[in-house]
Amino acid sequence: MLNCIPSVLSRCTKFPSSPTRLLASITFSRIIYTFCWFDAAATSPALVAHQHYNYTELGELLSAFMVGSGALQVPAGIYSARRGASRAVTLGLGLIAVGSLASALSPNILNQVITRFITGVGAAFYFAPAMVVVSNLYKGRSGLMIGIYNAAFNLGGGITLFTMTPAAAAWGWRAPYLITGVSTLVALAQYQAVFRGVVDEKSSDTSGIVNTISSKIVWGVALSILGLSVVYYIASQFIVDYASNTLGLPATTAGLLSSLILFGGLVGGPLIGSISDRSPDRRIYVAIPTLLAGLSVALLSYTDQYSLVLATITLGFFDSAAYTIAYAIPTDVERIGKRYAPLAIGLINSVSILCGAVGIVLFGYSVTLMGYRVSWLVSGAVAALFLPFLKMVKTERRKTNAYPG
Repeated sequence: MLNCIPSVLSRCTKFPSSPTRLLASITFSRIIYTFCWFDAAATSPALVAHQHYNYTELGELLSAFMVGSGALQVPAGIYSARRGASRAVTLGLGLIAVGSLASALSPNILNQVITRFITGVGAAFYFAPAMVVVSNLYKGRSGLMIGIYNAAFNLGGGITLFTMTPAAAAWGWRAPYLITGVSTLVALAQYQAVFRGVVDEKSSDTSGIVNTISSKIVWGVALSILGLSVVYYIASQFIVDYASNTLGLPATTAGLLSSLILFGGLVGGPLIGSISDRSPDRRIYVAIPTLLAGLSVALLSYTDQYSLVLATITLGFFDSAAYTIAYAIPTDVERIGKRYAPLAIGLINSVSILCGAVGIVLFGYSVTLMGYRVSWLVSGAVAALFLPFLKMVKTERRKTNAYPG
C-alpha cells in the first residue's frame, strides 16, 4: 500500500499494514507513552512524605521532564523529516523506557531531575511523528484522527493517575516509574512488530525546514494556546498534591479526581475534532474551548466536591478540544505537508511545554506565598491572555490525505 500526497512529496512511504492496524498500534503506544507524563505527578505525595521535598523542589522535578520534552521538540521534528517518522517514534519510546527505569533507581533530587529530563527527550521524539502518521490515515478526517490520538493520551493519563497514585502510596515512590519503564518496553516491541518493513520518507532539503519554522500560521497557533498550555500543565501536575495535602482526600480519591481531567478529554478531542473537519475555519474551535478551560481552572478554587468534579471534567474536555484543533491546523497547510508536519507540531508543542515548565515552577512559588485558592484563580485568567495571536492564523484545508478511507 502506498501513502502519497501528490505535489507535496517527492517520494512515497510504503506501509505494509492496513490503516486500521496502524491506528491500533499507535493508539496503544500513545496510551503507554502517557504514563511518563503523569507518573511523577502520581508519586508526588509519596515523594513529599518520604523524601521530604518542598514545593519548590517538587516544581523543579515536575518541570525537568517538560524542559526535556519542550527543548527537543524541534530537533525531533527535524530528525523525523530527515530520517523518517517511524524511526523517530522508535527512538522516543526507547528513551522513555530508559529514563523511567533510571528514575526508579535515582537516590536523590538531582539524579531524578536528570533522569526525568531524559524521559522528556524521549517524549519529544515520539509525540509529533506519531501524530502525523495518524492524521494522514483517512482522507478528510485529520481532526477526528488527531482527536482519537489525544483521547488516547487522556485515557492513558487517567489510568496513570487513578492507579499509580495509590500504587505509590502502597509500594513506594519508585513503583510508578518502574511500571512506566516496563510498559514502554512492551509498547516499543509491539510498535516495531507492526511497523516492520515501513520505508519512511526522508529529505535533506533545508528550505522546507526553514519555511516551516518561520511560518506565521505555525507561530500564530503556538502563541494563541500558550496560556492554555500553562494552566493545563499546572493543573495536571499539581492537582494530586492539592487533593491529598490541602483537601485531605485519600490517595485513591485524589487519583480519581485528577484522572477526571483526562477522562473529560476522551470526549472533547474526538467530538470537537470531528465537528471542525466540516468547518472551513478551525480557529473558533480553539478560541471558545480555551476560554472555557480557563474558567474550569478558576473553578478549582472552590473546594466543594461538586465544583471540583465539574472543574476537572470540563477542563479535560475543553483542553483536549482546543489542542486537537491547534494540532490539526498545520496538517491542513499544503506547503507544510506530511513531511514537515512533525516539525510544525513539534514547534507548537515546544513553545507550549517550555512555557508550561516555567508556569509549573512559578505556580509552586505562588502556592508557597498565597496558597492554592488564589493561585488557581490567577491561573484561570492566564488561559485567555494569548488568544489574540489567532489573528495570525489563516487556515487552509489540504485536499488529500494518505488513505482513501
